[in-house]
Amino acid sequence: MVFGQVAGFFLDSCILLPQSLNATQDACNDFLNNDKHCFISQSVQDEVSELSKECYDTVCTTIRHYLKPALALKGITEITNKNGIIVATVFSEQKKRLKKEVPIKSNVRGELVGAIENYIAHKIHQLKDTETLSINDFLASALTELENARYTIEKPFKSVKVKHVIPDETLTSLPSLNSLIKNDKDVRHIASAIMYQFQINQWVIFVTNDGQDILSNNKDIWELFALQCSSPVWALDYHREITKQQTPVEYYRNIAIPSEDQKKFGAVMEKILGIPILRKPFNC
Repeated sequence: MVFGQVAGFFLDSCILLPQSLNATQDACNDFLNNDKHCFISQSVQDEVSELSKECYDTVCTTIRHYLKPALALKGITEITNKNGIIVATVFSEQKKRLKKEVPIKSNVRGELVGAIENYIAHKIHQLKDTETLSINDFLASALTELENARYTIEKPFKSVKVKHVIPDETLTSLPSLNSLIKNDKDVRHIASAIMYQFQINQWVIFVTNDGQDILSNNKDIWELFALQCSSPVWALDYHREITKQQTPVEYYRNIAIPSEDQKKFGAVMEKILGIPILRKPFNC
């Protein structure tokens, strides 16, 4: 009987992306600043790459195709330090347009837009009373700043080790998993952590701020799949407790009377791994 086998923490994308609340951002920073084994799955890396590109392309299109005509409609053909209010109004209008026409839940686009707006405001405030800046130069510098902002958002993901786990379709399609987790991407993230955990037979903790789909179902995810999920605030506490458990495979084998969903999950993992997961009376 082996105890204390903990591989580390699987991070959800939201842990490394900008947070909308200072308290949440502080909690993520505090967690990440501790010396520990943190990973992201291939599915998280792919999600962030797609999200970053999608948001970047949307904001880039806005700068290239909407800002110049919108400023022209306001009578601005070149930028001076007297144009701040007008530019602020144009930005406000474009943010409303984006929210309506291209809705998105992530904070990434808002972070990119905010970085550009702060940069442009700073650029205007730096101009002296007699100085002007051409619209083309103004927008070109905004695009350069947009690229810098995108790099800043993606940078944390480049410093975390990626576990190239491809969850088996029989696992990702389990009705019990999909009934708990509604988002297809989150299903793959959770399934990747489960696969990795049972493949190496060491515990992992899935760290997320997703209270709606994942943390609210934390108890069921643990009971059905033996995966511990946690917010960054309590992740170290769960880490401490899980070291007292047997290894994942042995833990699951010792479930005295598995439910029907536990039997189905166990059967899937037995097929994937080629080793017994369930107790023998149910292993037929």
